[in-house]
Amino acid sequence: MRRRIAIALLLGSTAIVRPAPAEAMPQAAGFIIGALGGTAAATAGAAYAAGVVAGGAFAGTALGAIVVKTVVGVGLSMIAQALTPRPDLPKPSARMVNFAQGVAYAEWALGRVRKGGPIGFTGAAGTYRYYVPILAAHEIAGIAQHYLDERPVEIDGADLVTTDPIGDTAKVSAFLGAAGQAANADLLAEFPGQIAAAHDFAGLAGAVIRAKKVPPERFSEVYPGGRQWAYAPVLDGHARIYDPRSDSYGFTSNAALILAWWLTERMGQSVNWDLVAVEADVCDEEVTDRYGVTGPRWCFDGILSDDQDFETQRAQLCGACDAFLYEAADGTVGFYVGRYMAPGVTLADGDFEAVELVGGQTGSDAPTEIVPEYVEPANAWREWSTGVWTVTAEGRRVRDTPQLHGIKWHNQAIRIAARLGRVKRPAWQLSGTIGAVGYELLGHRFFRFSHAELGIDGPFEIGKLERVGVDTFSVTANSVAATDWDFDAGSQEPERPAVSAEAVVGGYATAAIANVAASSPSAGRILVGWDAADAVYSQQIRLQRLSDGFEEIIAVGRSVAARESYEITGCEVGATYAVQVRNFSGLEGTDKVSAWAPAVPIEVTVSGAPTGAFSISSATGEPGQVRFQGNAGANTVVVTVWRAVANDFGTAVQVGGNIPVQTLAAYDVSASVASGTAYYWLRPIAFDGSIGAPVAAGPILVPEE
Repeated sequence: MRRRIAIALLLGSTAIVRPAPAEAMPQAAGFIIGALGGTAAATAGAAYAAGVVAGGAFAGTALGAIVVKTVVGVGLSMIAQALTPRPDLPKPSARMVNFAQGVAYAEWALGRVRKGGPIGFTGAAGTYRYYVPILAAHEIAGIAQHYLDERPVEIDGADLVTTDPIGDTAKVSAFLGAAGQAANADLLAEFPGQIAAAHDFAGLAGAVIRAKKVPPERFSEVYPGGRQWAYAPVLDGHARIYDPRSDSYGFTSNAALILAWWLTERMGQSVNWDLVAVEADVCDEEVTDRYGVTGPRWCFDGILSDDQDFETQRAQLCGACDAFLYEAADGTVGFYVGRYMAPGVTLADGDFEAVELVGGQTGSDAPTEIVPEYVEPANAWREWSTGVWTVTAEGRRVRDTPQLHGIKWHNQAIRIAARLGRVKRPAWQLSGTIGAVGYELLGHRFFRFSHAELGIDGPFEIGKLERVGVDTFSVTANSVAATDWDFDAGSQEPERPAVSAEAVVGGYATAAIANVAASSPSAGRILVGWDAADAVYSQQIRLQRLSDGFEEIIAVGRSVAARESYEITGCEVGATYAVQVRNFSGLEGTDKVSAWAPAVPIEVTVSGAPTGAFSISSATGEPGQVRFQGNAGANTVVVTVWRAVANDFGTAVQVGGNIPVQTLAAYDVSASVASGTAYYWLRPIAFDGSIGAPVAAGPILVPEE
């Protein structure tokens, strides 16, 4: 009975202004009947019957799969929260490294970005070290600028670096991930037992880097970071983004096309490509900044990673172009990029089962100014802050600093700041519950709200539309004006904070680190502390094991606050290490690193129960596994197996889990591994978690099963 009443109220309401012509009404009414569980009578017209079928299908789907649960419309006011700074959201500068780890998450480079990536292979041959950074999990359009560490470098037709002072020491051979990609010729020649034609990194983009050993007097000049260069080029990203306007695939920074790619290729949704084409045209409209530079209205130039949650990816994509996402009646996912559109639906206070209106310009927590963080090409493609967008000059200063890492143009970041300011301080905030009239809001970003008693009659923008029952919706919305999307860069865009040429190309010394301390608070760990440095710096720790001279440079990344300590794990119990720390500026052409501190290293003996004289008496390869026999040391209760294609434990990854053994007894352990020749190590672990030194075995040939 309730459903019949809801239907009658909906179809009889005079508060709904529909943009569709009168002849389309039978289909619209049929859709609502079908969504509410009704059926079409035998005498119903074709349009009405088709609407009933569509409405029934809509009601039967898992609504909001791409939005949030049953949410069928979501805009900037809801997405804004996910743009606030978070410690687990890496800044662009944190991606300009090459790292070695057992499992690396897939990354997608969209538009023009600068980034590094994980090491896919490393090995030494003669006087050279080869390593392969993986830049993207897809084909890219090309490399716009090569960087080795913070040096922009040029390469010739033979892939040799021609830029001093490393022109005689480096080779960079990029591969783009295109179909038919072949294994690198240098790797095939230098590592015949490890690299074969099948090692072609198919579908991946990256580069083979060759670094040459140099005399000690040239080492700091060629390798200022104390180790092989980080390769983090500026690249034109994904080369297979579909454009319905030309029915072709290619590279683009168009925010609508990239959002459609994400919806279809990453999220597995369907879109209406005709509507995507409309939004893509809006993105391509040219706008001019305060400096007279013109560019497309909405671009996305950023990085998505498989370790990011859905809301983070959605916020970066939609936040860059002020997008509104919705689920359409036909089950497709649609969106509008930032612009005003006249409302097609009007709701009056009588259409609400419950409604709450709050004046939006009050509250001590509402921001008074917004300063987004975006990517600035002039700052070596690292994060940078915009000028201040002042929301209001009244009250105490409250600053928002949203992370817009998919934007590389100051003007675009400020236009988003202006929108964020308005959604966080609207004239009116509305929240309420409506009945089946909610179906009329599907696919709409705006509606007109008319409330005679309060004297409100104007447009509202939906923040979230959620179906909470078959004939009940909840809605939140903010009042807006058509002029909210008007932007005059000449009078409204604040000056971009200057990126000093000296800050990028030289002129600043790197301050020394102060008051370094080091201790071993628990088994296998060294805790290093220092006085907090300026936020512009990150730190490097030099750790040298005195027994054999093994040395490692550990990069300590920036966090939200300046770091004052770092704990190093996996140290050899009972071994004594020399410890020093220095600041690292990361600015091209500067002194870049400070002197190591203290001048005389601190010596720390690692605490814990020593694992004793752990030994391997035999190591053999068997089909599908490698087998080790030997004697466990004192206190050893667990061993782990490590594998690498080169005789370098620094590149090894653990295979399998922890394997129990008996202290001071013979052991016989196996681990499942891939076939082929490789180097192996066993690493003993004591009962208190102390980790012993790795014991080598190899090379070992594991035959095919």
